[in-house]
Amino acid sequence: MKIDLNLFVVFDAIYCEGNITKAASVLNLSQPAVSHSLGKLRCYFDDALFVRQGNEMRPTPVAKNVIADVREALHQLRVCLVQSRQFEPMTSRKYFTLSLLGSLEATYLPLLVQSLIKDSPHINLKSSRRVRRSELENKLASGDIDLAIDTLVPVSNNILHTQLEQDQLVVVARKDHPAIAQNLDLQTYLKLDHILVSSRSSGPGLEDFELSRLGLHRKIALRCQHALTACRIIISSDKLLTLPQTAAIMYSEMLDITIFPMPVELPGLDVHLYWHTNVDKDPANKWLRNKMIMAAANK
Repeated sequence: MKIDLNLFVVFDAIYCEGNITKAASVLNLSQPAVSHSLGKLRCYFDDALFVRQGNEMRPTPVAKNVIADVREALHQLRVCLVQSRQFEPMTSRKYFTLSLLGSLEATYLPLLVQSLIKDSPHINLKSSRRVRRSELENKLASGDIDLAIDTLVPVSNNILHTQLEQDQLVVVARKDHPAIAQNLDLQTYLKLDHILVSSRSSGPGLEDFELSRLGLHRKIALRCQHALTACRIIISSDKLLTLPQTAAIMYSEMLDITIFPMPVELPGLDVHLYWHTNVDKDPANKWLRNKMIMAAANK
């Protein structure tokens, strides 16, 4: 059975005021509108609910029996409305799910977590596997993910995004690589074996797509899911790895690897933060977006 929740607001007002005219004044409605709502309530409950005694409307036993539940329900609705416009990060235990391009997770997730430690200790984050571009809008619309961090991709007007930074691709190799002197030239880059880091089981990487536009092709000898795994393999092999510069610098601080500029000019790597228009004004999502933007700006 469908019922208009506004009828219970009228019910509470009549109960409080004991008079239809006064209830109408409190609700800023006409007296006929309040009487009409009372008529609907009487049909729903199959009870008079209020009986006229002089100038007052006295509640029936049924009305007395349900008033506490009605008021509690209205209170909860008001609380929900208030909370929908507010967000308290210090006390919230909300779960957020992020989708990050694999090579970006190690850079951006630690930054975000670090920024949350002091002022939102109970917030829970989940970094999911990168969502396919074809599924990005549906995943954001359904709430399966709250935010996505990826390179610049074509999206509809339902998806909003902002640039976090512009990175560039570089090449990582082990120190004292026997095939590389001081500089890495294009011929050597194309001749050596490469590791491709990708969450997908097949298909070219971004760098391969850009190389193919120049009529160039490299040999992928190994495909893996994580950049750290690739970097550890690099240390004990002659393979090369192409990474965003920010990630490469981070791994070079932990591992014995060398960074070289790309031997061919490729477009910059625009890193964007994505969210759905449905949550653009949601205080929790807006708060998390701002946290991520500030963390990226201060890294």
